[in-house]
Amino acid sequence: MSTQNTERISQTRRDRAFQEALTYQQFIDSAKVNVERFQVNFEQYTLSKQDLTYFKSLPEPINVLVLAHDWCGDVVANLPLFARIERETGKLNLHILLRDPDNQDIAAAYLHKDGRNHIPTYVFFNGAGEELGLFIERPDQITDLISTWKEEFWSLHPEWEGRDKALSELNEEVKRSLLRYLNEQRPKAREQEKTAIIESIRSILG
Repeated sequence: MSTQNTERISQTRRDRAFQEALTYQQFIDSAKVNVERFQVNFEQYTLSKQDLTYFKSLPEPINVLVLAHDWCGDVVANLPLFARIERETGKLNLHILLRDPDNQDIAAAYLHKDGRNHIPTYVFFNGAGEELGLFIERPDQITDLISTWKEEFWSLHPEWEGRDKALSELNEEVKRSLLRYLNEQRPKAREQEKTAIIESIRSILG
């Protein structure tokens, strides 16, 4: 989900966030889970000639403040794309912060349309420090696919209870199996996710 916004954090807070932030490589080096999946997604994302031309034509690099954690499936799925764009074009500068516990104030400033904060959250700033917009969690198309995959999972496992429950309410065996199934499906939509995210970035940057 992407939106346009007026500034929600002060310049002082933004500057401190940038100073405390990790680079993508530092984030990966400190990751405790999903390292292999991060690496695979980074290698599998490729930018088209059109994508490269667009980003390289930007007049200046864009600073992107990112709230993330290594355990989050959406972070695993799309942070590597942002890192790929950063490496291939030099027109995104990623500043990655762990949301918990020290950056909840930033998370509270950038809420999803459902009124809660989600990760990943990407906030875009130009060179003058002006906020351009943000992208939260994942493209709407991927959310729709996840709903479909969940329905497929429950159809495959009629013996298990919890079809209409939140993930946090499932017993551990069912939760692990559901997450594993979703993780197996997500790479199939990698190209669709890339296209949708780049379209969102372009709409934010103009």
